[in-house]
Amino acid sequence: MLHRKLKVNWSVEQNDAELRKERLAKVKIFVMAGPQDRFTEDEFEVLKHYVEVQGGSLLVLLGEGGEPEFNTNVNFFLEQYGIYINGDNVVRPHYYKNFHPKECIVGGGVVCESMCRHLLKLDIEKVDYDFSDEKYKIHFQYPYGATLNVSEPANVLLTTGPVVYPFNRPLAGYFTNGRGGKILALGSGYVFHDKYLQDKTNDAMLEYMLKLLSADEIKYTHLDFNDVELSDNKHFTDLAFLADMPKACLIDSIGSEMPTDFKQMFDMNLCTLSNRLLKEVIDAYEKLHVKYEPLRIIKPQFEIPLPNLQLATFPPIFSEPPAPPLELYDLDETFSGARSQLAHMTGQCLQGLQSKEPQRRALNQRELENYVKECARITAIVDERQEMAAREILNIVARQIVSYRPYAED
Repeated sequence: MLHRKLKVNWSVEQNDAELRKERLAKVKIFVMAGPQDRFTEDEFEVLKHYVEVQGGSLLVLLGEGGEPEFNTNVNFFLEQYGIYINGDNVVRPHYYKNFHPKECIVGGGVVCESMCRHLLKLDIEKVDYDFSDEKYKIHFQYPYGATLNVSEPANVLLTTGPVVYPFNRPLAGYFTNGRGGKILALGSGYVFHDKYLQDKTNDAMLEYMLKLLSADEIKYTHLDFNDVELSDNKHFTDLAFLADMPKACLIDSIGSEMPTDFKQMFDMNLCTLSNRLLKEVIDAYEKLHVKYEPLRIIKPQFEIPLPNLQLATFPPIFSEPPAPPLELYDLDETFSGARSQLAHMTGQCLQGLQSKEPQRRALNQRELENYVKECARITAIVDERQEMAAREILNIVARQIVSYRPYAED
């Protein structure tokens, strides 16, 4: 679906070879859709020359898990322009339209004023509610994506908003320089998947981003990014690790200074093996007047009752009958009417007569009897299971003709 949309106005080509300046010089927008390999230093220099010198446009799409999940190093290049794709996930905490929590529907996430005004003018699905800020009327789908860290000189176009976890974190970063070079990084490549591109808002966002990267019609000012509310990127401790090693005396630390390294508060000795008490154990033998000798291995005896023997019976496997050979049936003969069958039968007989020699065109007795019997079978004069001579059949037909009365007598 995406390829069909792009083919209307663009020429789409796929590049599997090493990046070169000569090839990128002919490209208007270079799309890195979920790269799953590491770039070399020479390739990063080619991309840098493409953006800063040639004035090209670069669109980077990644997904949940960031660089570790895709085994790439694209952040090494994006960090030079104030953009970094995190290795996290975006999750919606409650059900809304989509069943999977990672198939997020973001509300109030279009924080760029110019982009928000453009989308509100289009025929997209808007929330019919009187919000204090009109950006909350726009809902777009952001499935299986990650958040970004965006700093100067880049700007934030989309955020997670106040509903999706983590709150108010960047989803799309945009960089541009004075020579026409542009970089747009998006934390989810599934945004433009066929399933989610059917959403009018996602389709409109695709058209807007392509227009932003391909032309100089859209130009932002500092006023477009004044009202951007962002939260800090916070990392939480490993709760599963802490829950496995609780310390009951934490209450004793109230009123005292907490150590800088919180791991010092846990007694790791409880989970270690040591021989430091071996001398005390041996001395205890002498004090108790118990002979100290190494332990002997006692061979265990296992008594396991055997289960009752049962015959291994298997249900019989019956072979399925083969399908009927339909190609041996004459469908015209089976489904056609009586008149059509009579005409077909008579035509065959006449054709057989015309093919004979002139002196042998007369019907013999056997052919005539077969013709009469077949006509009687078609018209149901006699039962198919009943054997009757041709003369008797003609006698029945003659009696029916004589007894036929076209009009009832007055």
